[in-house]
Amino acid sequence: MHHVTARSIAEEHIFRDSGDYATAIRILAELVDEGLLVCHQFCFMPTHYHVFGTFVDVSTAMHRLNRRYATRFNQRYRRRGHVFDSPFTRLKIETEAHLIQLPRYIALNPKNHETWPFSSYPGLIGMREPFSFVDPSPILEMFGSAAAFRAYVNEGREAET
Repeated sequence: MHHVTARSIAEEHIFRDSGDYATAIRILAELVDEGLLVCHQFCFMPTHYHVFGTFVDVSTAMHRLNRRYATRFNQRYRRRGHVFDSPFTRLKIETEAHLIQLPRYIALNPKNHETWPFSSYPGLIGMREPFSFVDPSPILEMFGSAAAFRAYVNEGREAET
């Protein structure tokens, strides 16, 4: 399992509207369908994204996500050049502590974390329909239920304020 993230060049907004987010989510779903990863959680933000998954080949999956998205982004906005500041950053999940903290970290990326439409978290906790390509089983197994995970996430939000 890995936590993978990529950031835009110079904090440029690479997800500018719901169409951009929908494109990225669709590409991520395609990669799941292609068998390159099992997606446990994701969050797309205006200048970056996070994916928590079990990967067959992290490099291939992320190269395809970034390349497909950048190509469509550049076509849509009639621009050229790099969209992401580097290929991606990945952290292998090697400790139980990391495995427990990561899903909360990803969930809390947006301020309106329970309603952010471009994250798998609201679907996991029942605030909307879950994304069909997301398999949150490692998260649910750790916490026992979506309600317990939601409580853990909200404890983290309270600690931040």
